[in-house]
Amino acid sequence: MKDKIFRYIISWDFLISSAIAVTLYFLFLPDISNTFVKDLSGVGISVLSIVFSVYFAALAIIISSSDDDFIRFLEVKGRYQQITSTFRYSLAVLFLALLYSVFTYANAAILIERKIQSQQNYLFCIFTFAFFYGLLVALSATLDSIRYALTRVKFINKKDEIEARRKDEADRHKKDVS
Repeated sequence: MKDKIFRYIISWDFLISSAIAVTLYFLFLPDISNTFVKDLSGVGISVLSIVFSVYFAALAIIISSSDDDFIRFLEVKGRYQQITSTFRYSLAVLFLALLYSVFTYANAAILIERKIQSQQNYLFCIFTFAFFYGLLVALSATLDSIRYALTRVKFINKKDEIEARRKDEADRHKKDVS
């Protein structure tokens, strides 16, 4: 479990998202305009909503389109479990980033309504981290799904090749017997 957590923390998507959030923290010291936060979190909600729904649909298609032989082939080395757990993790991160975007938007709207012009920047930096991490995790999982699709094509080609050889051998055996 600790290895998994450590692997996620030192991943490129986590580190890039952290670097962006930390950079913005220092750029917007000590506070940030609520109007700006509201506008950007609104964009975040739109983008993450679209990515989440498309990602969820793509995940359903990938999982349902696999044949049993290919799944068994991947599971021999534990790859299928690894792929599905990556997709589940990515989906959870996207969902949490979307929820946090809604929270950030609502918080900024409430503060604006109360005539409070700015807020401490750490909530915005958490939003920034969640937004970019959600997008980059989805990108990473999408790249995994492309590798999955390419592996599936190789598997199908190899399977077809083996079946063609078996058919040829069976035909030759029938000729030899007759």
